Amino acid sequence: MALLAIVAAAQHPLLVGHRGCAIGVENTEAAFRLGVDYYHYDGLECDVRVTRDRQYVISHDETTERVGGHLTVADATLAELQAEVYTQQRYGATYTGSICTVAEYLDICVEKGVFPVVELKWSTGINNNDMSNFAGLAALIEAKGLTDRAIILTSMKQSQEYIRQHFPTLHCQWLCNANWQGNEAWCRQWGLNPSISVGNFDAETVRTFHAMGLKVACWTVDSAERCHEVEQMGVDYITTNRYYRF
Repeated sequence: MALLAIVAAAQHPLLVGHRGCAIGVENTEAAFRLGVDYYHYDGLECDVRVTRDRQYVISHDETTERVGGHLTVADATLAELQAEVYTQQRYGATYTGSICTVAEYLDICVEKGVFPVVELKWSTGINNNDMSNFAGLAALIEAKGLTDRAIILTSMKQSQEYIRQHFPTLHCQWLCNANWQGNEAWCRQWGLNPSISVGNFDAETVRTFHAMGLKVACWTVDSAERCHEVEQMGVDYITTNRYYRF
């Protein structure tokens, strides 16, 4: 019985904390730490942008307004962003926090023994037209000893091709919706594991990509019922804000 339990556990998809988790201001140190300490996630997802002084920070939006700030990330320095205090209401609770740098986030991943899922947002030097600032991000990941574990996630197709050509050892996921249909051959050509929004795939989709040797991630799934449903479809990763398996 114990052996069967171990095998069953090994077949579970890996859980990835969306912007850390549902506790704390999203994409902040508290949310990342509690994603592991409270929810026991296997990986932590973040959203990367580049500041005016070419620093790598974590922010989902182009501006900080939604979390109580007043700055545009691309036009602000790191020091200016760090001076802001964020406030966010989530699931009936109010939290405060401050911006997290990519270096701080990666340090948390190392400390907690989880893998980083680094989503690239359209930023200065990290976009479909210009990837000149990506090398610095890749070097930071390497300096933290996470090159073999990190997953680079983005919807930007030209950026994906650039990474596969110039940084072939990095693991990559292509962020998509129903537009995965018609792009199966492209995913196979570039070795890109699809990360598909929930509701836009089924078990046959997963089997199709698995037959190509690719893994399938899905996002964002918060209810236990929905998580169990996509788990039965055979997905390899589930990104969630608050699903608690244990």
